[in-house]
Amino acid sequence: MSKVICRARGSDEITSAVNNLDDTKVQILFSKFPVGTGTFKRNKFIFVQYIGPQCGVVKRGRAITELNAFTNSHLHGVAGFSTTDKASLTFEDLVQHMRSVFVTDDGSFSMDQIKEEYRTRLREERKMMHREGQAAAAQEAAKKKREAAAAKPQVKVAKPKPAAPAEPVMDSKALTQLTERVLASLREPEGPINWAVLEADPKNLAVKSYGRNGIFELVKNLPDDAWLFGLFRISFNINNNRERRIIFFQWIGSKLKAVKTAGRAGIYPGMTKALAPYAYEIYLVGQGDLNAQAIINKSKSAFADVKAPALSSGGGAPSTINFTEEGYKESLKAEMDATKDVPFEAFVPTVAARERAASVTTADEDELMSATLLSSTIDGPQQAQGVFDVDETVKLIQAREGGLVWGVFDVV
Repeated sequence: MSKVICRARGSDEITSAVNNLDDTKVQILFSKFPVGTGTFKRNKFIFVQYIGPQCGVVKRGRAITELNAFTNSHLHGVAGFSTTDKASLTFEDLVQHMRSVFVTDDGSFSMDQIKEEYRTRLREERKMMHREGQAAAAQEAAKKKREAAAAKPQVKVAKPKPAAPAEPVMDSKALTQLTERVLASLREPEGPINWAVLEADPKNLAVKSYGRNGIFELVKNLPDDAWLFGLFRISFNINNNRERRIIFFQWIGSKLKAVKTAGRAGIYPGMTKALAPYAYEIYLVGQGDLNAQAIINKSKSAFADVKAPALSSGGGAPSTINFTEEGYKESLKAEMDATKDVPFEAFVPTVAARERAASVTTADEDELMSATLLSSTIDGPQQAQGVFDVDETVKLIQAREGGLVWGVFDVV
């Protein structure tokens, strides 16, 4: 029996939703457009029925019937339209297509103002969701801890002493100096370092790993059981120039079981401030996000201010910016060739860093913050299983503040 499922969802920009549309299916993209400021905050809602050009006739007819029933029951009153052209689903095209939805009470319409308000509201709501997720997890952890304490004998067990490090380590001062050098190199247009991962501690910035081989190397240094932050420099060759952007990221491993909640509420906003300035911010959640193209797709909005070349190299036909692994590799290779002779210092971890990692991965499970909660409410990129609850997703998108921003639905 056919049913509608949510295939992907997220709290980032609409471009991420469009990247999840499948040309072999008929799908519904339902999105919230938070706009306005102060007491004039409001949410606009739009749905798009995307009919994939490679979807067979029989499959298409069945899916359209099911999805029409879904929009009538779940998206009643929401403005929408159908299209077979994924390229037309840019932010500007969507807003222009549904212009009547975005006209203000006084009849005015400003694309630049709508876009600025949209991005500002998304940043605000991501921070709100982060705080709400931590608060909910803290309450649940406290409840479980009380229940567990009441159920087990009151016997104190001494914690094992951490094993002494086997290799040389650097002291805190040296680590601070190294972190400063790493971040400075990363921000240089031709600096040898192009990514850095840091511990989740905005008061004492400490680099955990770094490298010069781009996001291909970065993804190998994000443990599946860790909560980390960092920066990477990404570049593409556009209009005969190499355009570079610094991207801030938060990594939430899919096997993360422990983030002590006490004193952690200010970490996310603290890290955004400590690692500023940067051009764009993304979330990486679980193994599904640890591939180069997924990171490129999330990061390409940082280049929104760059106009694509008017003509292709052959002349005559319009071209687009090559936001692909191949395009990234081409630019990365040029950067690496330019810095191959620049000295590159090896990283030596600190004892403190090891102890912090141990405290996270071996903490009492009664004090854990659920990574599932974080990944479903902060950023919902397509997960390995690719299925989310339909009613919950629609409810989270329709939430007045916080919640999700978009969802992609199809028929199975």
